[in-house]
Amino acid sequence: MKRRYFAVLALPLACANPTGPIGGRLTVRATPPVLELTNQGAAPIYFFSIERGAAAFTDWAPCTDTGRCAGITMGQTASVPYTQIAGYAPGAREAIVYWWHLIARDQSTLRPDSIRAVVVAL
Repeated sequence: MKRRYFAVLALPLACANPTGPIGGRLTVRATPPVLELTNQGAAPIYFFSIERGAAAFTDWAPCTDTGRCAGITMGQTASVPYTQIAGYAPGAREAIVYWWHLIARDQSTLRPDSIRAVVVAL
């Protein structure tokens, strides 16, 4: 069984701007039949995973409701079964994990700071 590690690093651009991107890193590891997502940043991350071929024809929006969003707190790992990857079918070779932090849009709503992507071999 091959284990592959992928990581994405976001530069800490938000030091002077609390409404800008938050620095952080998400590590994605394929350990069939699950993806292991580890939040290595200081703020919770939210994510959406999709089979790479399906990403070209799927219209989706990032979740901004912390009560319904799948989130990972600082230092925690979440396991995502391949069957929960949108568009997944046996034989799929790659997935994309999109992830973001939520920041205040105004006093009552949240928005993604920026959306990052990690491509991972399944």
